[in-house]
Amino acid sequence: MVAPRLRSNSVKKRSVKTPGGRVVNIYKPKKVGKAICGLCGNKLNAVPNRSSSGMRKLAKTQKRPERMFGGVLCGNDLRMLIKEKIRMESGIILREEVDLTHLKYIDMMKR
Repeated sequence: MVAPRLRSNSVKKRSVKTPGGRVVNIYKPKKVGKAICGLCGNKLNAVPNRSSSGMRKLAKTQKRPERMFGGVLCGNDLRMLIKEKIRMESGIILREEVDLTHLKYIDMMKR
């Protein structure tokens, strides 16, 4: 019996004739999607798109960039958040003027 996860039509199947003369179905694994930014939704650079077993074999520094919010936010959004945090601390803008989605990340930043 075929495994339940392979019965779906979204799984690509191919019939292959083996050297023994039997015809068997080979199931193609699904592709893994690219990592996306938490704010803007753009693709993240320097983050490989591999399956969970493939990511497990990589070193920690190969899985995501070694910087603040590496693997979560893109560089442009991080630069914008840092500027907003500095402007809030210096009193140029108020906390109420900052977007709520940005406040979540600004509060997680260390001083």
